[in-house]
Amino acid sequence: MSAPVISLINMKGGVGKTTLCVGIAEYLANTMGKKVLVVDIDPQFNATQSILNKYGRVEEYLSSLQTEKKTIRKIFETPSSLVDHAKTPSFDDVVTIIDENLHMILGDINIIFDTTQEGIRIFKLNRFINDNKLKDKYDFIFIDSPPTISLFTDAALIASNYYLVPVKIDHYSILGATSLISVISNLKHNHNPDIENLGFIYTNTDSEITDKTAEIKNKFESTEPFSDLYFFENKLSFVRDLMVGKKGNIPSNYRKSRKEIGHICKEFIDRIEKLEQKDE
Repeated sequence: MSAPVISLINMKGGVGKTTLCVGIAEYLANTMGKKVLVVDIDPQFNATQSILNKYGRVEEYLSSLQTEKKTIRKIFETPSSLVDHAKTPSFDDVVTIIDENLHMILGDINIIFDTTQEGIRIFKLNRFINDNKLKDKYDFIFIDSPPTISLFTDAALIASNYYLVPVKIDHYSILGATSLISVISNLKHNHNPDIENLGFIYTNTDSEITDKTAEIKNKFESTEPFSDLYFFENKLSFVRDLMVGKKGNIPSNYRKSRKEIGHICKEFIDRIEKLEQKDE
């Protein structure tokens, strides 16, 4: 199977997007033996910090990987003069091998300066994936996307087969999901008509939700267009150690969240397989 490319995205920050992205990717790679690539295209580069912190490579990133542009920024480079020829970076130019099954295209705050020639740059990630045949090298490719509308959001979604939406059960997060649907609709019309919704995953949930929270949840799931979309049965509940624990915000590092991310990953694989079979 050609590796599906999945953007994790919501137009609202603070919904646990990065925690869910690195949590699923790390668990699939290290527990389920899947070959996984994580692409950190969010200028905040929290996914990069989370994974490099787990593997003790933060200093290496600061001293060499970032300064040598072995990051997402390399992909978005454009010729600096008329005589230079545009070319796609190679696998070794950009991809960092974190572990046997876990590879990463590291994030870089400096991409905030790479906003010219947007009409060219929004296709560069997709070209990099295709030119380097990355879908043949991995089982899954995850993109940690920005929580705002930008060329990097467009680049992520243009390169993706699916988008997965982490969402908290509150009005603001649901409003962000509503805005996202509009963004996706426009992008499907203009650039990527084949991208599909993979589902919504509730994050930062309480062990037992109140009647008011249940009312918000039920209204969300029953209102169009969400009533026609998929909601994961499994969720990632609020675990304080994921925010402040010494082992960082990798869910598998903590007993409760490890169990939950395991259930999410199993449902995720089932969901992907059903969608892939439908498209064959």
